[in-house]
Amino acid sequence: MDKNAQQQNTIQDGFLNSARRDRSNVTIYLMSGVKLTGRIKSFDKFSVVLEAGSQEQLIFKHAISTVSLPRGGGRDFHYSRSNTSVDSERQQDHSSEHAVSHAAPDNQ
Repeated sequence: MDKNAQQQNTIQDGFLNSARRDRSNVTIYLMSGVKLTGRIKSFDKFSVVLEAGSQEQLIFKHAISTVSLPRGGGRDFHYSRSNTSVDSERQQDHSSEHAVSHAAPDNQ
């Protein structure tokens, strides 16, 4: 295995293992656009077992687009494939305009 492949596995394994160990709820987006939510029970090189209530699902990693772990306010930062760089720029511009419109007025 080359160095890049080892590093990718280390990042992936660290992320998944941390979520499993902490019993955190994760959201898994599949390549098909399906959204799954639950706790990671286990994982290996090719698959992830997701536990939701009394149900367990075996998900093959090649079918996974994104695994997200909410932080702080529980916001999910997944961007679908339909978002293009132009769409992202528009969202960023809108966010900047929104922040500016709520800024305190200058006292000149």
